[in-house]
Amino acid sequence: MALLPAITVTAEPEATMSFQGYSGLINTPTATLFDEGKFYFQYGNQVETRDGYRNGDNYNFGVGLWEYVEVSGRLAEYQDTDGGNGLTDLSANIKIGIPFIPKDWFSLAVGMQDVGGAANFFDAKYAVASKNLFEDINISLGMGQSDSNQGRLDGVFAGIAWQPYQWVKLSAEYDAADTQLGLHLSSPKSWLSSGIQLTTDILISSTNEELKDDFYYGLGLTIPLDVNDTNNSSLYRENNISMDDIKPTDANRSGVVERLQVQELLAKEGFESIKIGEADQNTVYLELENHVYNRNQIDGLGVVLGILSKHIQQNYSHFKLVLKEREVPILVVKGNLAEYDGFLRDNQPLKLDISTDTFASQRRDTTADLQDSNSIWFKPRLTFWPGLVTRVGTEFGVFDASVALISHLEVPLWPGAAVTAQHTKQIAETKDFEDGEYFADDKQTTGLKEYSFHQTFSLPYSVKNMSSVGRYRETWDYYSNEVRWQSYGGSHKVNLFAARYENQETPEREYYDGCNILFPACWKEPEATERDVVIAKYLYYNAHFDASAEVQVGQYWQQDKGVVVKLERMFGDVTLNLTYKDTKVDNEEANQFVGLGFSIPLTPRKDYNNKYFQVRGKPKWRYSVNTLVGKDHNRLTPGSGDTTQRFYNLDSAFYNNNRLSSAYIYDNADRLKEAYYHAR
Repeated sequence: MALLPAITVTAEPEATMSFQGYSGLINTPTATLFDEGKFYFQYGNQVETRDGYRNGDNYNFGVGLWEYVEVSGRLAEYQDTDGGNGLTDLSANIKIGIPFIPKDWFSLAVGMQDVGGAANFFDAKYAVASKNLFEDINISLGMGQSDSNQGRLDGVFAGIAWQPYQWVKLSAEYDAADTQLGLHLSSPKSWLSSGIQLTTDILISSTNEELKDDFYYGLGLTIPLDVNDTNNSSLYRENNISMDDIKPTDANRSGVVERLQVQELLAKEGFESIKIGEADQNTVYLELENHVYNRNQIDGLGVVLGILSKHIQQNYSHFKLVLKEREVPILVVKGNLAEYDGFLRDNQPLKLDISTDTFASQRRDTTADLQDSNSIWFKPRLTFWPGLVTRVGTEFGVFDASVALISHLEVPLWPGAAVTAQHTKQIAETKDFEDGEYFADDKQTTGLKEYSFHQTFSLPYSVKNMSSVGRYRETWDYYSNEVRWQSYGGSHKVNLFAARYENQETPEREYYDGCNILFPACWKEPEATERDVVIAKYLYYNAHFDASAEVQVGQYWQQDKGVVVKLERMFGDVTLNLTYKDTKVDNEEANQFVGLGFSIPLTPRKDYNNKYFQVRGKPKWRYSVNTLVGKDHNRLTPGSGDTTQRFYNLDSAFYNNNRLSSAYIYDNADRLKEAYYHAR
């Protein structure tokens, strides 16, 4: 501690992760929540079991979803009392802060630990109030009700934290049964880039006899999720100065010269299917496709609008931009060139007319001939990402996985048409996924899994339709149709999906283990060779909270019927989601799941793209963990709520993974600037 910077200013006690996973001190919560948009991870060796505290492996993770909402989870592994096979426990926590209380009064929060689990032996509910004193001291007082056999949070609990410097905090607590003293250390924020911090937690002492037997600690990492978010006005000023060097100097240039220069710059930047002309004598018309800024289409839009406003200054006052995908218009943006230049240069308000009702844009309204530049036709596009099938917190271990490399090929044929294929290369698996082991039937195998033909076209009122036919999951022939509608501002979206699948291989009939196969009753019902999937989805996007809520109902791949609800919070290009599923197969009991997941981009902001082919990573790679709720067991129940959604679909291939709307663009207006100046 003496080697760390002692000159760091005194700081108000910050939220840190407790050994239980929620924000707090050692084993008790406080009313100070995780910082919004930060991910917290901690490995510790203190595990609470029904028989007491013991040394084990404890993996905690949490995130501040909003200012007043945090979610966290715990995955623990420990030996049973007989020293036999390791036991695991997967649990989730949620804490909600109470708003509208003046901060100089106190903070108040309510929370639940081990929410809704199938075998939740550590369920706790609590309310806690916290108050800052003398700038660097925080006291907490709470009341809880708990199923913990140790008595933790089962009654009145209290704690105090003293944080003399930003990198050190001392804590003392009474958890309704025992008293603990702990130390928290974190690396100064200036040590690592992007606001990342390393943390260490140490249990110094406890009145619990079992906590005196070992040395208990936690090692952690705190990561801001939106590490690419840039809102630095000095960056804009610096780039504004440098942009003066490339401003047009010939005041007498014709409109043709200006248009040709813009076309050349866009082609050099990697945009494709570029066509530029005049909509009228005051309006320059531009249409193009962005296949180079695939992580988020808003980056490509920012680069295009910046080039237009900086290089069309003499002959036109307005612009009309049509953004296309596979020659199908998906977004129309209109605006004043001077006003947009003022937005870039002087931080003027963004003023654009943005619409996804592109049906009329298929009829070109230009008065000048359009010259196509950088054609997209028959150009192979390869996308790679890791395929991951996992089992988390089972009776077989903390984590089992089957890992593969998935490659997806797309070749555009004509407007709206494309052929696609997807191949899986099996790479590795843990022991329980090997042949003959418990999860062997679910491991990924090498081979061509899918190939399809797709035709997409526009309809009036922001409606798009995609029809597909091909092979799915190796042996299933299918045909499907998807219809998508989006409201003018983009806050509302509806998808309707219907598909018929027919298995081209007759599956082997299975029998019940331990049953005499000579008896017909011992043989399971044969698997159906035809499956129908029909799903309706409604999504609401709220720009203020930068989040979306989606409800989907229908019949899924396993022929289970029911509802799936998903709440997704965006942090730049990273998202976190909470999921609830309630589905059932006819004549069987319903299954309910809750899940926590995330998505991250596995590709740079600007992908590799040449004249003949393109290689990129997946713009939105998803992973989630689900647990069964409402049961007295937590047996594996895979496949519930499987929508059979393919990588190539309307949302991902045409609508930027539901991030192409007026509401989203205005909410991320600063990224338009940052993308343009970053590209220059």
